[in-house]
Amino acid sequence: MSIFKNIRLGLLHVSVAITFVLINGVLNRVMIHDLNILASLVAVLVVLPYFLSPLQVWIGQHSDTHPIAGYRRTPYILLGLLLCIGGTVLTPRAAMLMPGSLPLGLLLGALAFGAWGVGYNLAVVSYLSLASDLSEEHQRSRTIAIMWFMMIVSIIITAIITGRALAQYDPAKLLRVFNIGGLVALGIAALGLVGLEPRGNLPASQSRAS
Repeated sequence: MSIFKNIRLGLLHVSVAITFVLINGVLNRVMIHDLNILASLVAVLVVLPYFLSPLQVWIGQHSDTHPIAGYRRTPYILLGLLLCIGGTVLTPRAAMLMPGSLPLGLLLGALAFGAWGVGYNLAVVSYLSLASDLSEEHQRSRTIAIMWFMMIVSIIITAIITGRALAQYDPAKLLRVFNIGGLVALGIAALGLVGLEPRGNLPASQSRAS
């Protein structure tokens, strides 16, 4: 796999990392310190992706054996990213409902954080499987190293930008940051995903053998 393709794979990792920072680095703090929501309740919502992580085994096996329109990974990555980004954009709206209407806020929060959690797991396991498919065995350590480096850099940059944008809590600014963050994540994901996986994709080692 070329470095260019490797970087495009890394963009998928960056897209998911942006949503991770928005929820774990921004909304987590706002919900506890600015909206005065119980920390234990916030923790339950934020850790939903980890409760859903057992889905990753099933997702990987399902995408192996159930290609869609000739693609084994792309449809699952796309669905995961849309759920992940869509859920992220909804989460601050749910959070701002909770102080005034806890039941309604919790319902929307469960849907938003749940969508983010399912999307996070679906996207991550699918694009890591695609990374494995597209890489020769001797390239896989380089492939993963580049992806993780890009993720770490994006986490730092996102944290700095959102920290400056929300130095003081403001509901309108919070929504704007999440809306812009979602659009940026979606744009980065599109740059990485479109045309990345060849139709009828087989693992690189299997393609070479055939």
